[in-house]
Amino acid sequence: MKLNKYTILLLAVYCIPFVFLSMYDDYKNYSMIVYGLMIIFILYLAFLAKRKSSFIFLLIANILSFLSSYSWVLRVNKIEVWEGYFKPLSSVQLLVLVTVLIVLLQVAVYLFTWPAKADKGDRSGR
Repeated sequence: MKLNKYTILLLAVYCIPFVFLSMYDDYKNYSMIVYGLMIIFILYLAFLAKRKSSFIFLLIANILSFLSSYSWVLRVNKIEVWEGYFKPLSSVQLLVLVTVLIVLLQVAVYLFTWPAKADKGDRSGR
């Protein structure tokens, strides 16, 4: 895994608590739109990770994303009572479930997309 400006920026973007933001919008606005936007954005980030980084990078980035979401879920649990909203799951259980599903989607993108070509200047097909 090369640590250049691009991978550091991509890692910083992965630290955004995507799952928490989706859950919070669901709780506050009764809307599932942010879940869909999160899936699109995360899949695009997985595609970028495939082109520029390694699979280990993708795992590290998802762990950081989970930890940032987890810390925000714990903060909101202290302020608001939203545990009953996600029945039959607690907010932490839903966070884990959504994170696992997101990771599975990203692994699928990583496995089933074509790698970036090493030489983009040669378009002759040889």
